[in-house]
Amino acid sequence: MFRRRGIGLRHVVFPALALGMIYACVSGGPEQIPATVADSASNVLMAAAVPAPDKIQAEHSQGLKSAFDSTPVAPSYTYAARAEEPTKPIAPAPQPAGLSKQLASIQTGITKILEASSDFVDQKKVEVGKGDTLMDILVRNNIPREEAYSAIQALSKVYDPRDLKDGREITVFFHRDPSIADAKFSGLRIERDTVNSVVVNREDDGSFKVNQEAKTVHRELKAIRGKIDNSLYVDAEAAGVPDSVILELIKLYSFGVDFQREVQGGDTYEVLYEEYITDDGSVVPGKGNIVYAQLGLTGRMLPLYRYEDKLGSVEYFDPSGQSAKKPLMKTPIDGARLSSGFGMRRHPVLGYNKMHKGIDFAAPRGTPIYAAGDGVIEKAGRFSSYGNYVRIRHRAGLETAYAHMNGFRSGIHAGTRVKQGQVIGYVGTTGRSTGPHLHYEIMIGGKQVNPAGVKLAGGRSLGGKELKSFKSIVNQRNAEFDKAAHPTAPAVASAR
Repeated sequence: MFRRRGIGLRHVVFPALALGMIYACVSGGPEQIPATVADSASNVLMAAAVPAPDKIQAEHSQGLKSAFDSTPVAPSYTYAARAEEPTKPIAPAPQPAGLSKQLASIQTGITKILEASSDFVDQKKVEVGKGDTLMDILVRNNIPREEAYSAIQALSKVYDPRDLKDGREITVFFHRDPSIADAKFSGLRIERDTVNSVVVNREDDGSFKVNQEAKTVHRELKAIRGKIDNSLYVDAEAAGVPDSVILELIKLYSFGVDFQREVQGGDTYEVLYEEYITDDGSVVPGKGNIVYAQLGLTGRMLPLYRYEDKLGSVEYFDPSGQSAKKPLMKTPIDGARLSSGFGMRRHPVLGYNKMHKGIDFAAPRGTPIYAAGDGVIEKAGRFSSYGNYVRIRHRAGLETAYAHMNGFRSGIHAGTRVKQGQVIGYVGTTGRSTGPHLHYEIMIGGKQVNPAGVKLAGGRSLGGKELKSFKSIVNQRNAEFDKAAHPTAPAVASAR
C-alpha cells in the first residue's frame, strides 16, 4: 500500500544526502555541510506525507471487515480525501564558489588515469651484434619491414645507420594497448655518446620524425693528492684519476721532467681537474681540463696553473708567470721505460760495438708517440734499418726523428704541419729491432746530439696586467684545490 501511495523514500532522501556529501567533500568535511542542505532533507521527508502508524492500522482493519461482510468490489483509492499538508518545494542547496570547476578538474584527472592504464609505451634494449644492420635488428624484433624502413629513412637525415658499431645499444619503443593483441612499433633511440642521442618517433599520422636530444651537463672540480710508489701513471690510476687526465698530466711535465731519472719513490703529486657530469650522473669521458697540478720531486716543488689569455691561447705557467712549454718535450711518449741511452754500445742485433745516436724507450706495441714540438714533417715512411720512420723539422735548426714505429696516424705524411704533443704514430718493432720500442733522436744542424744534454730556452713569461690577472687565478686555484680536497674543512693556507 505504501509504495503505491507516492514516491519511495530512497528516491528522495538519497539524492539529498548525496548532494550533502559532495558538498562536504569539496568544502572540507561533513561538519561543513550548510544548514540549508539539512533543512532540504527534512523538507523532503515532510513532503512525502507518510501517515501515522495507528491510522494505517485502522484502515487495514476496516478493509478486512468489508471483505467478509460484502461482495468484493474493485478497490478504489481516493487520495483527495487525505488530509495532507501542501508539498513544500525542495530548495536547491547553494553551491560554493568554484565547485563546477573543481568537479570538472576531478573528472579530467580520472579520465587521464583511465587512459594511462590502457595505453602506454614500453621499451626494449637491443645490442648491436657483429655484422648487424639496423634493418636486421628491427625486423628481428618483430617490427614490420615497411615500418622499419620508414623509421630508418627518417633517422638517415641526421645519422648514418652504417655508423653503428658492435656492442652499441639501441632502445626500441612500443605502443601497447590492451584492446590490441600486438604491441605497435613507436620509435627508437640511438645514443651517439654520453650526452647526445638521436630519437625517432611515430607521429599521429603514422609517419616517423627524427629529433636530436642532448642531456644537461654541469661542471665540477675534482682534487686528488697522492704519493708515487710505483709510477705516476700507476699510482694516479689507483687513486681514481681518469686516464685522459693522467696522460695530460704527464704531458704537462714532459717539457722539464725526465720521468725515467727524476721521479723517485716517495715523490708526491696534486691535480685539480674539471669533470663534466650529466643530470643522470654519467661522467662525460675525455672532457675537462687540468686547471692546476703539482709534482713534488726530491728537494723541489713544481706547481703549474692553466691560463688562457685574451686571444684564447692556453698555456701552463709556474707561480712566477714562466711558461712550462719549451721548444721540445723531453719524453715524446707516455709511460715508457728508458731502455738504452745515447753513445757507444754493443749492438743487440749486429753483435759489435756501434754508436747509438739516440735514446730508446721500451713500451707496449701500439703506445702513442707524440711530436716533440711544433713543426713540419720532412719524411714519413720506411727508411733503411729504422723501419717506419718520421722526421720533423722545428725552428732554430732543430729536428727530431722517431723510428721502428708500428704505423703512422692517419694524415701523417711529408709536408704535414704538426703541433707539440700531437700523436704522429705508434710504438712497434719494424726495421732492425729486437722488440717494441721507440728510437728517438734530436738533431741540431743535421747532426744527432744527446737528447739528455740539450739545453733549450723556456717559453714566454707573463708581465704587467697579464701577470696580475694570472696571480689572481693562482690564488683562486689554490683555494679551490684546498676546498675540493677537504670539502668539510675550512680553506687552509697553501704552501704553494
